[in-house]
Amino acid sequence: MTKQVAVLIGSASKTSFNHLAVKHLQKIAPSSLQLNIVEIGDLPVYDRDLDEQDVPAYTRVREAVKSADAVIWVTPEHNGSYSAMIKNAIDVVSRPAGQSLWIGKPLGLVSVNAGGSNRAVDALRTVAAGTYINMPVAPFAASIGGIFAGAFDASGELVSEQAKGTLQGFINAYAEFVAKF
Repeated sequence: MTKQVAVLIGSASKTSFNHLAVKHLQKIAPSSLQLNIVEIGDLPVYDRDLDEQDVPAYTRVREAVKSADAVIWVTPEHNGSYSAMIKNAIDVVSRPAGQSLWIGKPLGLVSVNAGGSNRAVDALRTVAAGTYINMPVAPFAASIGGIFAGAFDASGELVSEQAKGTLQGFINAYAEFVAKF
């Protein structure tokens, strides 16, 4: 059975390298995984006062996560951590209090940034362990660097052999991790 994976990308840039990396992951993912991008760029900033209102963007993202078998958070590194956009989506889906839709969903972490740093994914591991999130996190992550030094070509294709190997290793291991749930 193919597992449905909600992929949330913490960048809305038209030239997002994180989006390009996800497109590559979609191409190379094993048939046991279907990677579905969940648009989060239009989410209003989380405000608990909105929980009592019908906010279509909140509902759409919450329903996408609810119906998914697993989740991947993909983020650039902003000032040594994950993006505000991914944090906002995490908050939206973990609320209203006591109604988090993250709990128990197997999580994979990917960061595409200039230096290949793990800081963003390490910070997300901490968030995923929180009371209102409580997700089992794959013990490995993919951190891709060199984005301004030729990891992607002018047409947006991943050309770095190292990055390709990292993403292939990640998605194969993530598929094995998700199969346990």
